[in-house]
Amino acid sequence: MNSAELIGGVMVAVGAVLIFIALPDRNPESPRFLRFAAATVLYPPLVLVVMAGGAAELVMGLLGIAH
Repeated sequence: MNSAELIGGVMVAVGAVLIFIALPDRNPESPRFLRFAAATVLYPPLVLVVMAGGAAELVMGLLGIAH
């Protein structure tokens, strides 16, 4: 396992954790940190960037493409 695969795996895992902590609870309420207006604009792109970066690193690592 090279460093690109490791970094990609960690980034995908971080993205999955970010998605999991943003899920609403049993009463359909958002988590406290997502209840202000700017969070709905900033949080989804942050998660997408982390997930896309992780996926790109995984692909680069698996195919052996250098930076």
